[in-house]
Amino acid sequence: MRPHAAYIHIPFCVKKCAYCDFLSFPSCLERIDEYVSALCREIELSKTLFRADGETLDSVYFGGGTPSLLTPAQLERILTALQKHFRLADPCEITLEANPGTVDEEKLKNFRELGINRLSIGVQSLDDSVLRTLGRIHDAETAKAAVLSAKHAGFQNISCDMMLGIPGQTKGSLEKTLSFFLSEKIPHISLYSLILEEGTPLYARYNGDIEKYVSQEDDRGMYHYVLSTLSTSGYAHYEISNVAIPGFESRHNMMYWRAEPYYAFGCGAHYYLGNERGRHEEDLDRYIASVNSDQPAKEKIYIPEELLDDEARKKEFMMLAFRTGNGVDEGDFEARFHISVESAFGAALDKEIRAGLVEKTDYGYRLTEKGFDLANQVFLDYI
Repeated sequence: MRPHAAYIHIPFCVKKCAYCDFLSFPSCLERIDEYVSALCREIELSKTLFRADGETLDSVYFGGGTPSLLTPAQLERILTALQKHFRLADPCEITLEANPGTVDEEKLKNFRELGINRLSIGVQSLDDSVLRTLGRIHDAETAKAAVLSAKHAGFQNISCDMMLGIPGQTKGSLEKTLSFFLSEKIPHISLYSLILEEGTPLYARYNGDIEKYVSQEDDRGMYHYVLSTLSTSGYAHYEISNVAIPGFESRHNMMYWRAEPYYAFGCGAHYYLGNERGRHEEDLDRYIASVNSDQPAKEKIYIPEELLDDEARKKEFMMLAFRTGNGVDEGDFEARFHISVESAFGAALDKEIRAGLVEKTDYGYRLTEKGFDLANQVFLDYI
């Protein structure tokens, strides 16, 4: 299966959020232009080093870090490099993550004119005390302004992130955020519970034990309240952490959940090519030097982390498919692996059904409502 998507990592931010353990470099903004040049060079090298063959890309995703720190001119350079070495589908979903504190209407209009047609805005909350806890650089009014600016700039496909399970967060705080999303008819919302990642300021602040401050019961209560509110407003819960008005599901993220291969470009970016999953060099200086070398070597840029045999690919297919509302399509499984899903995992599926975590559908298997809450118990059967 050939890749038909590309992820592009922009590892710069104004300030690292208190919960973030993603690869990003705060206070290095003067190096963005140098990095963009290296990124375009890597895209140019993709055919010879990374097995690219001018495929048609159905989706392109700019993640970070904070991709919205790019100037329109820098973004245009990257898109031009992609269009030179790949074909972009008509239409191609091109998503850019945006921090509300780094955009205005003029900048967003420029992004839209360049071909960005999907914007993922990191709102997280419209409660200023919650935003301060998370260490975000924006306040609630700035977040609202960013959303309105995106709409005025012509964006219709907008996703907003929303975080749950934060110490001090109340139902009233959730209602305030949800009310704004619904009033502005935001078509896609991503829900994330706070996870304390070792090495982050919040991990240190809460001694690595979030349940001392937000119980699992309270966190699940917030999650179900949000899902219930959105469901009655016409949203579909199409993946564990994502809801959307039908037709606005993330094409790029669905590619991940279908366990399809994809290209990746940029320092620290993770890729899936052939049967190999891996990442790029994570040191900014080494990444730039390796890409710009007179004789670039693949092993200096790409770092294999896992070679998947047929059994591992089957398990990964199941685990990722179970994240989605539709679950496992047994026809897709059989077309890919030439074996029925029951032959491969019948015993595990029977156990999960007996436990009330999985149910049979007309086309395969999916998680029950209980299963969504206890999804990790299902995933353990496919690790």
